[in-house]
Amino acid sequence: MSDSALLTIDRERFQEDFDTLSSFGATAEGGVNRPAFSAAHRAARRWFAGRAEEAGLVVHVDGASNHSASLTFPGAEKTLVIGSHLDSVPTGGRFDGAYGVLAALEVLRRVKEAGLQLSVNLMAIDFTDEESHYVEFLGSRAFTGVLPLAELQTPHAAPMREAIAGLGLDLEAMAGSGRDAREFAGYLELHIEQGPRLINSSTDIGIVESIVGLRFSRLVFTGQADHAGTTPMEIRRNAGLGAAAFTLALHELLDTDFPNCVGNVGNMAFTPGVTNVVSRQVTVDFEFRFPDEQQGDALEAVIEDRIASIAEQFDLEFEITPTGRARSAQTDPALQRAVGDAAERLGLSAMTMHSGAGHDAQIMSAFTPACVIFIPSVGGISHNPAEFSTREDCENGANVLLQTVLSQSGG
Repeated sequence: MSDSALLTIDRERFQEDFDTLSSFGATAEGGVNRPAFSAAHRAARRWFAGRAEEAGLVVHVDGASNHSASLTFPGAEKTLVIGSHLDSVPTGGRFDGAYGVLAALEVLRRVKEAGLQLSVNLMAIDFTDEESHYVEFLGSRAFTGVLPLAELQTPHAAPMREAIAGLGLDLEAMAGSGRDAREFAGYLELHIEQGPRLINSSTDIGIVESIVGLRFSRLVFTGQADHAGTTPMEIRRNAGLGAAAFTLALHELLDTDFPNCVGNVGNMAFTPGVTNVVSRQVTVDFEFRFPDEQQGDALEAVIEDRIASIAEQFDLEFEITPTGRARSAQTDPALQRAVGDAAERLGLSAMTMHSGAGHDAQIMSAFTPACVIFIPSVGGISHNPAEFSTREDCENGANVLLQTVLSQSGG
């Protein structure tokens, strides 16, 4: 570091905690498997709460199962929130989300150990189900008061009531756990980039100025089940053809007409799902992402038109049901500057950038000033057991987070 007087994290403790956290849901490939509310996820959260209590922090679990640790100061009226999430995609990586939660915890511990008196309280938070296993951005949307009960009643995966059975939670409390924005001074999230820009440009820190918008939908094509051996090809109403054509069409649309957007077909379910029966129905789960709402609206309209054309071509019926969305977001300019200043004080290079991945910060940005800090991802790999950021980069990011927090709170 360029200034030895600057407060920095405890390097050894941070690495030891990261290694321990990575053991919860560890996979043979070197990643983690911690979907929301799984046994591994619950164990990781208990460990987080225990480490916070050992440090003398106040632990709280709200109605949406967001886990937080707080450090309060006399006379402080507002709270600066820092954190991310401990849940993962199935067979994901060790760093996504978990790194940011652990760094937030380390910031609070270092401030407490240094005996600093700040002008704002601090909260390190682990948001529930950021990876949208059940509901998109469940925890941060509940925290900000914008999570409808209806979405909890119609989740992506197994019924929510089964997932939370025995945890002392209920859907109504989840939907009603919103906080008052006047309590908060802002939100900071530290994360691996999940892309190659920082690593390719040899830049230490990314300052996120905008976050992609996301829309998730379920598309159902319905045709007619027939014998796969005796029904002539030209008269089949094969829902599988519609699903395949849509997958290709989505790729072509994005490649040719919407180069600033991306999309993905993530799952298909065939009915009856056997090789000797022409598919009567196929359910397709897909998403698309866009830099601003205008492009999102335009892309959605074109996708719907293309689906209608495909259904007509193959004599199918179709139904499209939105299953979640998050608006594109701009982060707070003052916090962007604070992150840049912190990087400069620490002798680190920084660049502003767009995030093509969604984050709890885009939900929080409509609630309180928010910003995301990126560190390099080796190879740009993420949502994969091979996801990796170097120890030095992880420490650099945590120190930038710490210094940014201090700049916002009189430290």
